[in-house]
Amino acid sequence: MNDQLFTFTSIYAMLTFMLIGSNSYAESTTPIKGITGEISNISYPIPAQDSIKPIEQSLEPSDINLKRMAQWSLRYLVQSPRKHLNYDPVFQCFTFQCPPAPEGADPIVPCDTDARMDWEWYYMRDITGSDYGRDVEKAFHKRMRGYISDEGYVWCAPGAYNEGDINAIYEEKDKIIHIWGTTKIIKSLSEDYKRTKNPESKELTQKIIHKLKEFVVWEENGCYIPCGHGGMRPDGTVALPSSLHAPIVEPLLTYWEATGDKDGLDFAKAYADGMINGLMPGGVKFAEDGNIGMGHGHITMHAVWGIARLGVVLNDHKYTDFAKRVWDWMLSRGTGTGWFPAAPEWAEYGTEVCLISDMMSTASHIAQAGYPEYYDYIERYMRNYIANLQFIATPEFEEKYRLVNKDLPKEEVEKGLEQVRTFQGGFYNAGLSDFENTLLGGGGYIFKIAGCCAPEGIRAVYTSWLNTITRNPKSALGPAGVYVNMSFTRESEWCDTISYLPTTGRLTVKAKIKDDFYIRPPHWAPKESVKAFKNNDSVDVKWSNDYIRFTAEPGDELTITYPIIRFHHEVSGLWPKSGPNLTMKFQWEGNEVVNVHPRPAIDKTPLFLGKHREIPPVDYE
Repeated sequence: MNDQLFTFTSIYAMLTFMLIGSNSYAESTTPIKGITGEISNISYPIPAQDSIKPIEQSLEPSDINLKRMAQWSLRYLVQSPRKHLNYDPVFQCFTFQCPPAPEGADPIVPCDTDARMDWEWYYMRDITGSDYGRDVEKAFHKRMRGYISDEGYVWCAPGAYNEGDINAIYEEKDKIIHIWGTTKIIKSLSEDYKRTKNPESKELTQKIIHKLKEFVVWEENGCYIPCGHGGMRPDGTVALPSSLHAPIVEPLLTYWEATGDKDGLDFAKAYADGMINGLMPGGVKFAEDGNIGMGHGHITMHAVWGIARLGVVLNDHKYTDFAKRVWDWMLSRGTGTGWFPAAPEWAEYGTEVCLISDMMSTASHIAQAGYPEYYDYIERYMRNYIANLQFIATPEFEEKYRLVNKDLPKEEVEKGLEQVRTFQGGFYNAGLSDFENTLLGGGGYIFKIAGCCAPEGIRAVYTSWLNTITRNPKSALGPAGVYVNMSFTRESEWCDTISYLPTTGRLTVKAKIKDDFYIRPPHWAPKESVKAFKNNDSVDVKWSNDYIRFTAEPGDELTITYPIIRFHHEVSGLWPKSGPNLTMKFQWEGNEVVNVHPRPAIDKTPLFLGKHREIPPVDYE
């Protein structure tokens, strides 16, 4: 049996694929944005529908199911922590190994894997509405609060900073004031207070922020933390230096949003100014074009994400423009499909789900600031990477697992399978066209559900879900109203959306409230070809910037149809060390890659399936 079947139930489309460059488009004339390299052979083979049927009479759509992905993600949050180890999750899970994860507490987990997971409970509850695993969630949050000292310091061993030392044993004397963990616990407690109004969550957050400020160096044009995202000692000296910026702006904005405490907003603004002005000695500096130099992709973009949101909060393009420059520069190091180098200037061997998720979160705020085409970039990364990377132990996977481990005792293999099933809903990394990262020389994370990337993949699901439908005040996108920004199926309190992709460029919105609705076709859809319908009747297309405006009553069905674009895309020169002669050729339909060259070998696991991946309903047992 071939590896194509091991992870996915869908069959890879083995299409003949040739790129013809005679119809290439210059960047100034192509309707396609956010793609690195050259674009050619643009066509619109699937025209916009001229007439439609009501939802109940239409063929059932088979687009990506974000809610089902969230249900599997919730399963991962509930089942992967180990109760007998104080709900310690796992950083290293190699799904084909037996056993798939080391026994005992994982030294890399504290204030990293667990702190990342701590947010995701709130997000997955928002999407699923499920009460599954409430007892585990309660215990997990208690675990995280255990890092907070009476004074308000977040005390933890430095294992997360020493990812290569998987057998380290840390003692009490090794603990530091963990700035990375501090930022994440501020975020998690603030998310809790937003939803529960638990006074303890607010008081703990205020205490942590108060102690964190003791280490901050304040200057006229901003502030910085001397250790970056590393560690401090109570006496104010640096215990673990880092050139990478602490991702504190987003947590502070969440705290301000939850509590209304303007100190949080002021602190966020000062730290953002410090990053922009390069105040931290030895810290990552941002070039005028957004170049991050030797900065780590994920950790740097994790910090830039908050600055992008600050631009929206303050309606200040200084912050939006900064974040956009950095985002656009990072895009220039990637393909446009969702692949980015883990560290652009020194690690081109592979991407990380952590970074993809950061690019999606940052793009959402750039879009809100008046660049709605960035919503298409979120959609591309979800369709081409995140949706295909979620691990589910299909029958094909289990058959392969037994085959790979056939020389081990049967009881050991079945025990390994039992453990690996607890990691379902987590996320793999992948290469340019296959899971094995063959084209860039492989790597240490093949079929690995890394404890950093799994929670960030979960966040990417939330980012896609949250930004599909928003109810906005008057903003850079247009007048106040309900905005449908992406072509995903989703339910909300304002409306439900139904995507008819991939076969049809149709997006239908069923209104639940009386309001103005603004529905966005993809940026590459020719405006003159987009059509509008209200309750299945054709109506005039009324543009409001990049959206089509409707006025609706509860129960109204609002639909847009648009032609689906097809194009060829060629990119090279991004991998001078790992693939100096490599040229990637992609065939796109809409925002989805349907074919790739070089194709994965027959014994490798393809990333692009040629059609949507369909995942089974979640099994919470």
